Amino acid sequence: MSRKARLCTPLHPNTVAIGVDVAKETFEARALSSDGRLGKRLRFRCDQAGFESLKAYCEASTASLDGADFVVAMEPTGHYGEPLARWLMDRAVVVRSVSPLLTARSKELYDGTTRKTDEKDAKVIADLCRRGLSKPWRRLMGPFADLRVFSRQREQLVKRRSQLQNRVQGQLDVLFPELRGLFPKLFSVTALWLLSLAPTPAKVLELGAGPLAGGLKAASRGQLGVARAEALMEAAERSVGIPDGVAAREFVLRQFLAELASVQAQVSAVEAAMEAALLQVPYGRRLLTVPGLGVVSVATIIGETGDLRDYRVAKQVLKMVGLDLVEASSGAKDGHRHISRRGRRYARQMLYMVALKAGAGALAARRARIVGRGTPPKKAAVANMCALVRILFALARDDADFDASQHAAPEVPMAA
Repeated sequence: MSRKARLCTPLHPNTVAIGVDVAKETFEARALSSDGRLGKRLRFRCDQAGFESLKAYCEASTASLDGADFVVAMEPTGHYGEPLARWLMDRAVVVRSVSPLLTARSKELYDGTTRKTDEKDAKVIADLCRRGLSKPWRRLMGPFADLRVFSRQREQLVKRRSQLQNRVQGQLDVLFPELRGLFPKLFSVTALWLLSLAPTPAKVLELGAGPLAGGLKAASRGQLGVARAEALMEAAERSVGIPDGVAAREFVLRQFLAELASVQAQVSAVEAAMEAALLQVPYGRRLLTVPGLGVVSVATIIGETGDLRDYRVAKQVLKMVGLDLVEASSGAKDGHRHISRRGRRYARQMLYMVALKAGAGALAARRARIVGRGTPPKKAAVANMCALVRILFALARDDADFDASQHAAPEVPMAA
């Protein structure tokens, strides 16, 4: 039997599927037997009493629907289902995960309508699980659970930092538009020093060339000085910045800068926590031996996939992050294959960034071979993403360091 067939094997006839529709405060459960018989519906709250009611409901359903065992199936949507899954697994209950996309596309096929209710969702989830269209619920424990939380928090902080930087640039485009040309890296240490002290043309002129040159030299550690100060003075004298509302815009700008500094400090604190958690992973240091992979990238990937040793083969990890290949063909038309983009989006984004760096480093020879065959550079980057997943899986499986010689360019034999 093929691996694909094993993944789609229906439940045993004596197993009852319990579909649970997860919500914020109350959950809906519905039991479904292998012959299509439905049990009574159950609505329960997300607390100890509600979980015990669900377990009793599951046990009663096996008797009423002539089952010997039961399986609970849920969608991994948000964080609301995590406490229930953990509580059930602690009590040796099998928990299965059903893709929300599959559930959404199956609703109309279930009863021919687009009607959406909690009861219907629970029945659809149970039916998909009964037919084998589910997978084991992956439970994160120890440092892997910490890395998931840290990686998601860092992602939110980085988005907030980007928003604040855009807002700072928006204010400067009105107050002092010439500043962007003088400081290409507007959020460098030197530029931030200037913004905290003199963010407007009037403040620059008030500060004067001498103090401005001394401050620039100290902030840039000697890289900038008199020349940049004179350029700033000249730009301030000829600035086309709008003079109206300057005080208010400067007030708002200082608030953005203060919040930006706070967010940056939080990012640094989260990254330090990510490093501490990653070092608790038994093979964490092994993964860091891959050139181009740092603490943040490895911690994010592991936080999204969980323990790599829980996977049997690398293909399972590829599917988890949405790098498995899919194809759409019909009749005489052969569709091209492409990645599914289903799975852990954050891990896929991080792998892409790392693959771009590795394509000029550790995997440069591999990328050159792929591009040499006429493959577009973007597809070559995706191929290197898949290669990185296989490398990380092998390092975790074998508890070994990265061996650069295995990925070097092959030697071309000399002609006689």
